[in-house]
Amino acid sequence: MRLRLVFHTIGKILLLLAFIMFIPLQVAIFNRGTDVFAFGRSIALTLLVGALLSLIKPEGEFRRREGFAVVGLGWILLTACGALPYYLSGTTPTYTDAFFETMSGFTTTGATILPEIESVARGILLWRSLTHWLGGMGIIVLSLAVFSFLRQGASLFQAEVPGPFPDKIVPRLKKTAATLWLIYIAFTLTEVIALSWAGMSLYESVIHTFGTMATGGFSSRNLSVESFHSVLIEGIIITFMFLAGINFSLYYRALKKKSLKPLITNDETRVYTGIILLATLLITISLVTKMDLPLGESLRRAGFQVVSIITTTGFSSDNFDTWPVFARGILFTLMFFGGCTGSTGGAIKIARIVVLVKYARRQVQRAINPRLIIQTKLDSAPLPDEVIHEISAFFFMYIALFTFGALFLMATGEELVTSLTAAASTIGNIGPGFVGVGPLKNYSGLHIAAKWVLSFLMLAGRLEILPIFALFSPRFWRK
Repeated sequence: MRLRLVFHTIGKILLLLAFIMFIPLQVAIFNRGTDVFAFGRSIALTLLVGALLSLIKPEGEFRRREGFAVVGLGWILLTACGALPYYLSGTTPTYTDAFFETMSGFTTTGATILPEIESVARGILLWRSLTHWLGGMGIIVLSLAVFSFLRQGASLFQAEVPGPFPDKIVPRLKKTAATLWLIYIAFTLTEVIALSWAGMSLYESVIHTFGTMATGGFSSRNLSVESFHSVLIEGIIITFMFLAGINFSLYYRALKKKSLKPLITNDETRVYTGIILLATLLITISLVTKMDLPLGESLRRAGFQVVSIITTTGFSSDNFDTWPVFARGILFTLMFFGGCTGSTGGAIKIARIVVLVKYARRQVQRAINPRLIIQTKLDSAPLPDEVIHEISAFFFMYIALFTFGALFLMATGEELVTSLTAAASTIGNIGPGFVGVGPLKNYSGLHIAAKWVLSFLMLAGRLEILPIFALFSPRFWRK
């Protein structure tokens, strides 16, 4: 392990984080908030740590091992420094809560411990949502686009970009990172303009756009999107949540070919769209028949919440904790699906589920006819067995971590549904669950140990498990 290279790289990324903190500092100064000095001290401490680490002389080049180390340790240190504004401003009573809130932001989970969001200083709220936006596309990927010294960054890109198939859309990795971020910024600016036109203030448009494009879900309102009571605003947010759940490399290909064909013909995108339509239909029927809601209102509530959950955004336009059991069961199931590979969404990802279903069907057919040779394909391309084995291993580790998290919460005294949905929501980077962590509640009442375990689940889910598990392997650290 080339630790000098690892810590030098993390130092540079921390310096970038410190300069990004100047953005919410300006908002705090403009609003004469109580968080001005908290941001000043946070920036100073982050600059100090980053400068000390970046002074370490690097040696060697990046390999897969160093990439995992930078991403795994880097996200932990970024969260540790990013938590300082919450703690130093007194927004959170303990550093544990500050760390939880920051990890929830960077991993685009959206689970919060803040009971009264509307009373929080504006600079802190912007920082809270900005962590979403940075974590959505990935601050390591941003560093690849900004810093020329990360020339051997393929391992960093593969370790941080969500999904089983990291995609270099252009030959040079730095240009790939920059291109992805440009597409991300273009969508962000478009949504800010649309929400402002729909009646939101510029500040709240930015807050909700950051939560939408990062599929994070932090809002500036206690009731989330429901508090605006606007069909137009909900429609805009649904549209951009849906777009954020699609592989961003497909947008590049669509622009390059000046055609929507790359989006329309993609197997994963079609399955993703089909699941949304089917889930929306089933929940709409449930709301109409069990709650006697009008068809239009049921369709509106169902559509918003289905897109919000499957993309792992976590915005709420209704208290879905009061919905019929069948409707809540569908939402709970969607927590495991997630968006497409290469999107800002979390959870298992649609492509993995498609591959596992096709592989299961292949095994059934082979059980009937052992001599039958069938290839598992995605987008008409055959997948090597090695890829299928990796997906199977990921699925097992994902379910194992979910089970561990749920059982741990039960051991701390939480009831069954709260424990199950909190674990599913955090490892899937979704945010709200049911009962004790429902859309009108938060995670502040959980045991301190539960908050640290759920923070770990957020990070493991965002980084696709392997970079985090690698850190716990003694062999990983050997020379």
